[in-house]
This record gives sequence, structure tokens and C-alpha cells, in this order.
Amino acid sequence: MDINELLEYLDIEEPSQFEYFETMADLAESEEYMDPETLFPLFDGADGETVARLTEDYFEDILEGLPENSGEIFSLLHQIKLALTGLIANSGDESDIRRFAEEFSRFRNWYSITSDVELVSEETGERLHHSLRDAVTASRLEKLGGEKYRYDFENALEYELDGYTVSVAELMAAEDENRGTIVFDPEEDREEE
Repeated sequence: MDINELLEYLDIEEPSQFEYFETMADLAESEEYMDPETLFPLFDGADGETVARLTEDYFEDILEGLPENSGEIFSLLHQIKLALTGLIANSGDESDIRRFAEEFSRFRNWYSITSDVELVSEETGERLHHSLRDAVTASRLEKLGGEKYRYDFENALEYELDGYTVSVAELMAAEDENRGTIVFDPEEDREEE
């Protein structure tokens, strides 16, 4: 998939139109593998603040969709949210946007394609294996009266955050100070390492 095919898939004509939650959801939930080189021109041409807001909103939506007692996967997704939001909110040049495209590509390919969550039907005992994206969808349907499952996220926890070190305490403090706007200086964090 190239940038033109991606824009067509997202039903927008140019990257500057990447501004709606539904568009972010379509991008994150596509079953097609997307490499960073496909995503970079999209994020490079979009408004950084808008992408940061959409990223934060999308992750909040995922977190709300998780089943109860999903502590470890909740924590992992929250950390990924902080890392991605910190990257794009403080992107100052092309290399920062490239880094965001790489991390977002890695996240969305894991979330929608390669992650493995086991769902066990409480009614029949049938064992199903789905991506994390599909497990979140099943959890949402369950909350609306759909079939009930037990969720095992153990295999989905295999996601390393070592690509970008984030001081979570610093991000949360910055988020509180700015009433939802994350201010983070990646250079300052690198100096501390």
C-alpha cells in the first residue's frame, strides 16, 4: 500500500484532512499491514496537534472497551498511548515524525494483526484466538448483552516499549499541568538516560 492507496482507503484526499476519530480508527484497525514509509507522508502532512488528540482519544476508546480485570493489558496500552502521544505532540522535525510513524506502524500491526488473545466462551467453553482489536470488539459486544467470554491476554503482552523510552511520571505531570495537553521534551529524557 502506498500513500495514495492509503488516502483512498481512509476516504480523504490529502493528509491535512486526517482530522476525525473515525479516520484514526480506520487507520489503526485495518487488517492490512502498513509500514512506516506508507504512514510517514500521512502524519507529515497532517496537523501534529490533531494527530496527538486523535491518538489520545483512540487509546481512551480502546481502554474503555477492555473487559473488567484486564490490568496488565490496560497498563501496557496506557504506556503505549503515552509514548505515542508524547512523540507526536513534541515532534519538531521530520525525524520525530518518522519516529512516530515507525512506532504507530508497530503498534497498529500488533494491535490489529499479530497480537493473540484467547477468548473462552462462558456458555460453550469454545476457545477462540483473536487479535487484541477483535478481543476489544468482543468485550464491547458483551457489554451490550452479547456472548460472554473469559479473556486471556497473556500472549498479547509481548510488546516491547524499548523503541522509545518514556518517563511516565513526567508525562502524567505534564498532562495534569496542561489540562490534557502533553508537553514532553524527548531531548531532556535522552539526557537522563
